Amino acid sequence: MTATVVLLTLLLAPSASDGAQAPPAATCQSFGRDAEKLPPLVREWFAQSADERVLVCPRGAAGAPEADAALYFGEGAVTQHGEVCSYRSHGLTLVGSGDAARLHRYERSEALDMALAGIGCPRPHGASVADAYVETYDVTPAAFIGIMRLWSAATATLGAAGNEHCCAMRGGAAEPGAASARIAPEARTRLEAAMSPGHTSAATVTRIVRIPGSVLHHRYALFLTVADTAAGSPALYVVYVDRRLRGPYEITAFAETN
Repeated sequence: MTATVVLLTLLLAPSASDGAQAPPAATCQSFGRDAEKLPPLVREWFAQSADERVLVCPRGAAGAPEADAALYFGEGAVTQHGEVCSYRSHGLTLVGSGDAARLHRYERSEALDMALAGIGCPRPHGASVADAYVETYDVTPAAFIGIMRLWSAATATLGAAGNEHCCAMRGGAAEPGAASARIAPEARTRLEAAMSPGHTSAATVTRIVRIPGSVLHHRYALFLTVADTAAGSPALYVVYVDRRLRGPYEITAFAETN
């Protein structure tokens, strides 16, 4: 992994609650306004904000003081526009201590968490990985649809024979309406070398960030997590996607981030 990729990865990681990204949803608790038992800090936050939910995640530091043992994220209401469901999310930080402790929102741009709509919108932080929302920054709903369809087609074809422009296949025939799995040859080689077909299909897209650039040439970074690895710990990857004006989305590069 080159120094350029390392630097890009660090620059592309938006800050949230002391610079931390929310841990996997399975380790967090989501509290809605109608929850029966609300932590005092969350109840007080609801009283002064329009957020619909607060996500409380363990920081993971053994022996850490209680005030430092959790990360907090505020989330807005879920809305649906066409094929995309979304809600706004932002990091919260704990200020003060003891009886004076309270949650405070950073004055920073929000993330837009998006998911492809099925029969209605998926429930935020539900048990189904397939319905999980993806944290996005500066990504339009149209771009989200194109990128997610590209990744779905790519995972279906990475383990199959064929060139880098083959279409998503199912049962030996082109899947109707499937996005073309366009992958640059070098990116395909690195993907296949790093992840077996089983791991590729199990990879979860956790974040999509648009990389600043030309209005005629859009570039994106997809952050992936593969939980089931031989090492027993999650593997993290970044996939780069390009799209030139009126052109198709294409996977152009791939790197491991840990």
